[in-house]
Amino acid sequence: MFFVVVVGPAGSGKSHLVDAFGDWLEANELGVARVNLDPAAEWLPYEPDVDVREYVDARAVMKKHRLGPNGALVASIDMLIDYVDEIRSDIEAAQANYVLIDTPGQMELFAFRDTGPYVVREIIKDSRAATLFIFDAVFASNPRSLASSLFLALSTRIRLGLPQVNAVSKADLLQPEQMDEIEEQINSPENLYNALVARGMDPLMAEAAAKTLEALAPEGSTTPAAIRFVSALSGYGLDDVYAALQQVLAGGEDFYTEEPSPRH
Repeated sequence: MFFVVVVGPAGSGKSHLVDAFGDWLEANELGVARVNLDPAAEWLPYEPDVDVREYVDARAVMKKHRLGPNGALVASIDMLIDYVDEIRSDIEAAQANYVLIDTPGQMELFAFRDTGPYVVREIIKDSRAATLFIFDAVFASNPRSLASSLFLALSTRIRLGLPQVNAVSKADLLQPEQMDEIEEQINSPENLYNALVARGMDPLMAEAAAKTLEALAPEGSTTPAAIRFVSALSGYGLDDVYAALQQVLAGGEDFYTEEPSPRH
């Protein structure tokens, strides 16, 4: 049983990707458990196999304790500590090959507080796991926004302490030349540095952002941080994301595509 913790800023498309990726895995005859770990989720594009709202509902917490939305989410995540054993049991009962964990949209309230990573660790326990960090396509197409997303991705990797695969979501919104430009910046610290300086960023800050790429390199790799492009809408790149995760989780024994899918 492999765990994939899907993380990214609000609006980056985590839930839709969990939905599409789960369907893709099932189409390839792999068992999937979709886990909603967001106690404040009001709507999901998939039917969760395990739903923390059955144990803690942020809206009820907000009303009971007279909290704002963010305060209610923080309190709800703290309350999940009392239910991690039940959540883990629910996941084990699903008997899935892959467990896709859909995390709260306000990742700063989840990943950067002690409770969130603790809940994740207690749910995963000794199982093999990886983080799938999602970059929004609109942000990734701007060098400055891309740099800030890289810092966020690195912070998430440090906080969760898991091997991490990085992917640009909503790839259907990008032209092929935009994908090429993002890849050139991601795969070359020098190219990212030059792009940031050209946009007026202080050279020292641009250098720090470029060095982030080295820290985000895939596990056991000396190459810069590879990035995948994926679209939940069209299904583009789902095989590439699977291959990257499989390489991390199981050493690529299932299958591994050396080249990314042809763009269209």
